[in-house]
Amino acid sequence: MSLTDTGRWFSDEESLFSLHRAMTSASPDFEVNRPPHVMPLVTLGCGIWWCVDLNTPHGSMWGLDPNGNCTHHWFFPEKFTLAEWLIDWLDGNRTFPDAPAVDDCPDC
Repeated sequence: MSLTDTGRWFSDEESLFSLHRAMTSASPDFEVNRPPHVMPLVTLGCGIWWCVDLNTPHGSMWGLDPNGNCTHHWFFPEKFTLAEWLIDWLDGNRTFPDAPAVDDCPDC
């Protein structure tokens, strides 16, 4: 996925920046509003995304999976950094974000 509109990408989104704006705005087009410092990084299709927290010096990773829990739990922190994620992903070990189990939510 391109950072800008280059005309070459593998997603329906125009660019990471336009997606980031949609994810952090109070837009009815995007159901889950996220903090402005979390940037989408890689899409896996079906609304599933890997995101990186630009507010942390080591780049904490976040997952977004709208196919599991309720909308309050679609977006969740992961327990590794961008560097750790890249190493694991290049080795073929990071496929999908791992949504935590939610036991005490009446909407899940």
